[in-house]
Amino acid sequence: MKLLRLVPILALGTILTACGGMPKECEESWKHMEDLAKQSGIPEDSLKEQKKAFEEEIKKLSKEDAIQACKAQSSIIGMVK
Repeated sequence: MKLLRLVPILALGTILTACGGMPKECEESWKHMEDLAKQSGIPEDSLKEQKKAFEEEIKKLSKEDAIQACKAQSSIIGMVK
């Protein structure tokens, strides 16, 4: 059941994300997603792919939009935990 809840969160993370100069809020958001994914048994290689996609999406956003998106994502993850 936790895995079913995790899939939309990871998808949201993929839509909202990017690294290499990633805002602190996004790094924290990814850390929460990663912890939740590991608890749910998501394979490490899948996590690496999701992180790459997350980082690419964040890079597409302005810094302000990325911060806002990551804060929203962290709030959603907090509700799932």
